[in-house]
Amino acid sequence: MSRIKKTVLTCIGIAMALIAILMVWHSLLRPTKILVVNPLPAQKAEIILNNDSRLISVTCTTMEEARDFSKYDAVLMYGRGLYLDSIQMADLEKAAHNGVPVFTNSLRNFNFVVNHNLDSIQSATLQTYFANPCRPNYRNLLRYVRHLSTPRRLGDQDYDLPVNIPSELFYHLEPGKYFKDAHALTQYLKDKGLYHQDGRDVAFISGVSFPVESNRAHVDTIVTRLTQSGYNVYPITATGEKHSAMIKEVNPDAIVYFPMGRLGNDSLLNWVYAHKIPLFMPFPLTQTQSEWLDIRKPLEGGTLNARIVVPEIDGGMSPLCIATQDPDPEGYILFTPQRERVDAFMDQFNRFMRLQVIPDKEKRIAIVYFKSPGKDALLASGMEVVPSLYNFLSRLSAEGYDVSGLPSSMEEFGKMLNEQGSVMGSYAPAAQKRFIEECNPIRIDKRLYEKWAETTLSPEKYAEVEMRYGKAPGNLLASGDTICMAALRFGNILLFPQPRSALGDDDFKLVHGADVAPPHSYIAPYLYMQNEFDADAIIHFGTHGNLEFTPGKNAALSKSDWADVLIGGRPHFYFYTTGNIGEAIIAKRRSHAVIVTHLTPPFTKSGLRQKYASLLMKIHEAISNSSANSQDLKREIIAQGFHKDLGLDSIPEGRYTTLELQKIDAFLEELANEKITGAYYVMGVPYSGDDMTESILAITADKLAYSRAKNDFHAGKISQKSLQDFALIAHNYHPGASRDIKSALSGNPAPADAAEALRIRQLLTESAGAEIDAMVGALNGIPLCPAPGGDPVINTNVLPMGRNMFSINAEVTPGEKAWNDGVVLAEHTLDSYLKKHGEYPRKISFTFWAGEFISSQGATVAQALRMLGVEPVRDGQGRVIDLKLTSSEELGRPRINILVQVSGQLRDIASSRLKMLTDAVTLAASAKDDKYPNFVAEGTIEQEKALLDKGESPKRARELSTMRVFGPVNSGYSTGMLHFTENSGEWDDREQLVDGFLNNMCAIYGDDSNWGTMNKDLFKSAVAGTDVIVQPRQSNTWGPISLDHVYEFTGALSLAAKSLGGKEPDAVMADYRNPWVPRMQDTKEAVAVETRATILNPEYIKNRMKGGATTAQMFGEIFRNIFGWSATRPSVLADDIYDRLYDIYVADKDGIGIEEYFNRVNPAALQEMTATMLESARKGFWKADDKRISAVAEMHARITRRHGAPCTEFVCANRKLQEYTASHLSAKDADKFLGEIGKATAAQSGSQILKKDERNLMQKISPDKTGLYVIIALALCICAYGCVVIFRRRANHKTGGRKENR
Repeated sequence: MSRIKKTVLTCIGIAMALIAILMVWHSLLRPTKILVVNPLPAQKAEIILNNDSRLISVTCTTMEEARDFSKYDAVLMYGRGLYLDSIQMADLEKAAHNGVPVFTNSLRNFNFVVNHNLDSIQSATLQTYFANPCRPNYRNLLRYVRHLSTPRRLGDQDYDLPVNIPSELFYHLEPGKYFKDAHALTQYLKDKGLYHQDGRDVAFISGVSFPVESNRAHVDTIVTRLTQSGYNVYPITATGEKHSAMIKEVNPDAIVYFPMGRLGNDSLLNWVYAHKIPLFMPFPLTQTQSEWLDIRKPLEGGTLNARIVVPEIDGGMSPLCIATQDPDPEGYILFTPQRERVDAFMDQFNRFMRLQVIPDKEKRIAIVYFKSPGKDALLASGMEVVPSLYNFLSRLSAEGYDVSGLPSSMEEFGKMLNEQGSVMGSYAPAAQKRFIEECNPIRIDKRLYEKWAETTLSPEKYAEVEMRYGKAPGNLLASGDTICMAALRFGNILLFPQPRSALGDDDFKLVHGADVAPPHSYIAPYLYMQNEFDADAIIHFGTHGNLEFTPGKNAALSKSDWADVLIGGRPHFYFYTTGNIGEAIIAKRRSHAVIVTHLTPPFTKSGLRQKYASLLMKIHEAISNSSANSQDLKREIIAQGFHKDLGLDSIPEGRYTTLELQKIDAFLEELANEKITGAYYVMGVPYSGDDMTESILAITADKLAYSRAKNDFHAGKISQKSLQDFALIAHNYHPGASRDIKSALSGNPAPADAAEALRIRQLLTESAGAEIDAMVGALNGIPLCPAPGGDPVINTNVLPMGRNMFSINAEVTPGEKAWNDGVVLAEHTLDSYLKKHGEYPRKISFTFWAGEFISSQGATVAQALRMLGVEPVRDGQGRVIDLKLTSSEELGRPRINILVQVSGQLRDIASSRLKMLTDAVTLAASAKDDKYPNFVAEGTIEQEKALLDKGESPKRARELSTMRVFGPVNSGYSTGMLHFTENSGEWDDREQLVDGFLNNMCAIYGDDSNWGTMNKDLFKSAVAGTDVIVQPRQSNTWGPISLDHVYEFTGALSLAAKSLGGKEPDAVMADYRNPWVPRMQDTKEAVAVETRATILNPEYIKNRMKGGATTAQMFGEIFRNIFGWSATRPSVLADDIYDRLYDIYVADKDGIGIEEYFNRVNPAALQEMTATMLESARKGFWKADDKRISAVAEMHARITRRHGAPCTEFVCANRKLQEYTASHLSAKDADKFLGEIGKATAAQSGSQILKKDERNLMQKISPDKTGLYVIIALALCICAYGCVVIFRRRANHKTGGRKENR
């Protein structure tokens, strides 16, 4: 055979052998390619790490990136949150058609489940593997899938059937070791030397039945640390009734639960609280460490819900992130304990448990109260602080606490607080100096303070402080090398006011755009509390302080968050009014507070029904009988000024129409029925008899009236329209309901449906003092029962008090009722605008607040969605998981463009809903079926064009064109408007307010990639063209003039829209206070109702005058809020509002004794009130004659001479106001007045509050030295330039040769 032939045959043989090998490899040895879709990072790591076969290749991918399914031999999918689009589904179906097995792990009742090419036995086997995640099962799962998808390949039978992980058992640190009962585990702990004979028992639940065998570093770490701390730890793996039985079997002293939803059902929780077992809920996150620490990535959605929101319903404490999921050295994502956070949790846990064993006489309690600078009263929403605090301290004394030195009278105690517990403003250096010298502050040496800061704060955080304020001790409350801390010490009780969280006369302008650190004077008291006083617990006394509102993460805080580091691991308790749930939730999540609810002020009679009874009777008669409608009736209505409140004509001739009379009738009925609160609540003191009756009527009468009306509707006695008619219900049902309730309360015969009043009376009676009982229990380590929060009129489940408030699950919002209410209110808004203007609005701007969102279950979100023509899609559990367009034909009108401005509180608790709104805008803007104009699409194009005009790139402008959700910058909580109100001397033009508002609210909160990004041009474009502003209102405890946030949001947005668009938008309130008939109300009308029912109502004033200094302070707050409206949207106020205030509070036309009351109770409040009127006149808001201005100035000066300068920011920080006031006094009185002000505001030499940059420092240089400094600076620059030139020449000389040879 020739060589050529041999070679050919050899090649053929080799080729055939290779083909044979390839065939063998392909049929027997080729690795099985398995695609795993939608695993969590830890699940991905478990699957890959436990694959020990070279014959199996595993690829893990997210559901968004899943594709090319036919390239794989098998597809496994995790059903949790799984959703595949139509293209992916078509690709998956194609793979299934080609025989690829597809399996969806659906441990729970997930909506999305896809299985192909598997019989029932195979599916059940796969589900068993998934249901029992452990190392053997992960390993054999992959081998079993190889067996199913590529049979007859090598090793296709090399698998074991799934093993069932033991459930309903106890376990411990040793893997594979399980125990049937607590006794067996106890014996094991004794055998291993891990049992502490005198130790307390802790039940530990990891949240799910796994991880027990693998990826459990976070579990082992907590179990180990608890054991090392002397506790006997009983880890439990169980579900259902057995889970509860095992916890009860342990009968633990505490429970530590890594939450994934609730601990158990209500029966278990009732048992837990009946046995006074504290429940701690730290949690691991599936985020990486860097994602967890990133402020731009808030905790949200299912994670927020499962780890924090739902556990709050159980009353869990210590919501700290103790672990993240990070790559190990090989790149696999595993749970990684965060050592510092584990330390923080153990500190909180140990300190709370110590409260159970420390004798009361040895416990050290720090109490922080809130007070604005100067001589203002101590502040707390709805609570009279000084007597409440005195009652609480007296109770502690009775319990055996060391409260030595507590004055024997509340009056003396209040005097001590005002003198030694003041808050200083940087604008009053002389008052500050006098305080330091005369009021015995605690002096903290700067070296000791710096030592504390070094051990407590991260270097980065302290560097921020020094960069902003310079080296310690700073300038506010500084004396030599010490920081002076305002405080009072009674035995083992430390009282101190919460200091100012930022400094500077021009603070707003200086700090905009920066994440501002608090000053030394703010940090020092908290570090003193931790290190020198060594508090066993800290109490914040009343709603609310500012620690929880320092910028930072919304939840799962770290040591980089001020709210976390300044609490310092102490058990933290917070007295909070039940009516303010939105802000209470922030305190829970951002300062780890246990909320202790207290009552709102009692509701009281307005006296307005009697006042307007005759007029109401005439109107009723005129409505029912047109012949009774007369010109005299119209003139009487005009004389009362109601035509101004309702926008009716003022022509005295003629008559009002029946429709107009009905409108006036409804307005008067609302006035007569307005729920107004009296003097602030004093903790431990029950409501008086009359207050109790009025409060019960406020809570029960509406419900009873509407219930009876509804019965009549179902019986065919009234129509649906009548059922929705507020005035009709007020006329025909409310009087009878009130009468029957009073009869029941008096013990007289009453209908059975009025008996609810007796239950409410019992709850209100129990509530008085319940907050003190609960706090005393908390200080003894007894947990507080959880409860919802909110207005007791709307939700009686908030009663009784003394419980720990929780929120709602944002993922189910808007709820069904909220959606229906939102649709009705949205369409009502549009109909009203159409009737008024003859066209639909193009853009409606909404304000979203946390309290409204929680109380209404997201009804304002529903309104916004309805405007867009988008509706929610829910899963089987009621969660909103998607959106869909409402067809243009069904909508029957244009799609309305929107803007949403959010409070920081709402942003923090419902970020997923804000992102949902951005999705809704995108969906509406892309709608193609519109029979009517699409203002959303038009607005998107306009927004994109505006950004292009400002220089944005086309790509970026397109990306931002659908952004409609904005809020405070730097994860803050303020619009900045309150600063302008308090410091009105800093601005003269409303455009300055507009610019400040736009600066401070231009952060985007609409999607992940832009979360928190500031873009003022975008915000301006979004605000421009607003036609209507919608403000929510969900509580009877506040109104548009009694709450500053209303003008702060609605007023400021209105002013900005007018500045940018040239017209003032309409402003309405979405009123959810009546759950039976939610409605839209013009803001001007709402302001008129509240002003007439409260601040201009002598009966209301007399009731409030029964209160103390904090109640009196409320008058000053309302005056400032009126000023705030004057600055932002004066059209909501009556033209003569200041004249009427003058008549009542200066001229005292009703003989109430205004000046005498304030002189006795709170002179600073009347100084604020008169200063506000004078500032309103100075700025032209009040067109008063000289006689009236002089009278106000004289009253203001008279009080100042008697009591000294108030040192409040509004008065003492406004030099222009002081000079204006003096100009309306006699020369002698002006000198005395300015002299008193000067005693507080005279500058100390060398005082400087902020560490200025060089530009600001240059402004401080005296003119006679400026030239010299400039010459020196130029000379230094010339010298530096010369040195650079010489250096470069020498360098060139040395390297020149080398350069030539390259």
